[in-house]
Amino acid sequence: MNVGVRQSARLAGLLLLFFRRRVLRVGLLRSRTVRTAAAALALVFFGVLCAAAYQFLEPLALTRELWDLMFEIGTVSLVIWAMGAFLVVKVLFINAADMLELSYQLPVTNRERALAFLMYEAAITAIVVALGFSALAVTSVALLGLEALPHLLTAFVIPAAIVYLGLSVLHHLLVRVWTFLRLGNIAGLLSVIALFMLLVLYSTTMNDTVFAITDDYFEGGGAFQWQSAVSWFWGHSPVLTGAGSLAAIAVLIGVNLVLTPNQYVRQSKFLAVFTGRHARHVLHPYDYCLFRNSQTAVAAVIAVALFAYLLLGGGETNPMWSLAALSTAGLYHYSGTEPLRRLPVSTRSAPAVYARLVKGQAMLLAAFAVPEFLIGAIVDPARMGDSALALLGAASGMVLAVWVSVVFPSEKNNPFSVLLGIACAAVIFGLIVIGLGMLRLPAPVTQLILAVCGLAVIAHSIIEIHDNEMRRRHSEDDQNRPGLAGEFPGDHRDGDRGGPDAAHVLDQR
Repeated sequence: MNVGVRQSARLAGLLLLFFRRRVLRVGLLRSRTVRTAAAALALVFFGVLCAAAYQFLEPLALTRELWDLMFEIGTVSLVIWAMGAFLVVKVLFINAADMLELSYQLPVTNRERALAFLMYEAAITAIVVALGFSALAVTSVALLGLEALPHLLTAFVIPAAIVYLGLSVLHHLLVRVWTFLRLGNIAGLLSVIALFMLLVLYSTTMNDTVFAITDDYFEGGGAFQWQSAVSWFWGHSPVLTGAGSLAAIAVLIGVNLVLTPNQYVRQSKFLAVFTGRHARHVLHPYDYCLFRNSQTAVAAVIAVALFAYLLLGGGETNPMWSLAALSTAGLYHYSGTEPLRRLPVSTRSAPAVYARLVKGQAMLLAAFAVPEFLIGAIVDPARMGDSALALLGAASGMVLAVWVSVVFPSEKNNPFSVLLGIACAAVIFGLIVIGLGMLRLPAPVTQLILAVCGLAVIAHSIIEIHDNEMRRRHSEDDQNRPGLAGEFPGDHRDGDRGGPDAAHVLDQR
């Protein structure tokens, strides 16, 4: 196996350049003022999290044993964070074949391309995981000084890398199994679903693990837990643990490269979902693009699994909250329906386009909400009392998903645009929720503010659709105008513009 790390690093740099030029300056981020404001909001959000963590952890600064307990429990939570981040990245990258076409003309092998994407996916996963633990890390360094660095390394950094690479190896093995069963065109979809089931299984053991760690701490013991194995070995031999961790990471990277197929297997973007003959009278082509999308299939399976877990788990959460997972189906809905808007018979009215996008989301929500409510009312009717609030939350998530798909359009199914949109939405609405929580306004006032925010999101989505369609229309008109394709002011004299020679040059192209 001959893999050029340098070529992979260069390809990763090319993807980073593409990210900077085609993601950070597209949609809402076209304006430098908006980019600056978004960066400022992100810094404010991070500062608020750090201040809250500092205020909570400052009383524990003098009790180092409690810090060890906190880091060990944090590692247990880190595993599920890393698994969730890995699945989010894989779901968004299922249809990234169009993005890979950027590198098909470059002198790189598929394994080198896979290594470049492994670097990129690892970086994205690290960023997602860091969102949940960066405030804790900064606070730990502020309170403990340099003594916190070994704890952060063994409790967060090394376990996150090992979990990510281990999940990547398992994902490759699952893809090979599905390919052997002649299901290669949906291997990515099936692998994501299987790994999500693994995440649900691990989540059922988290409480018992935390209780075991806490009981062991109060009893003065040092029981071994596989989640905190790195910290446990570090306490016995730091040098050997560091060397062993580096060796394990290197081996996992090598196994990932060995298991990478020699040729990229394109995944099916749309599935042959049966909708019936009579559905044509109800469903619009926009709806078919949503219902038959592979992303929708993943969202549907996750929603059903969450519903079963919440309903049978015996907790207090209304199982209808599982419908919030359906909102991820709309992240590519606007960009996926662009070919329909290019048709001459298609309407270009921004409100009509937005209505069609939301209609499909509403039908998807209703298709799952009705049977879930009936099943929940039969199995455990006492927990279905606040189902209206759960439905409202799921509907709000769908409105936000449509906003992300419109404001951060994904060119060539670009998953980086979607990730950036999710991050911006999380920062903006996270600050709104934190601000409302600090103000402690009356419930009617809070509800009114949230309703106004929802209307603002809808209005902004319609405005962005109008702007996007106007730019695309002008671009199409310029390309179809004889003699003006690809021209810029000053290319030639006005007398030559649109003459007979221009048509001849256009034919030669």
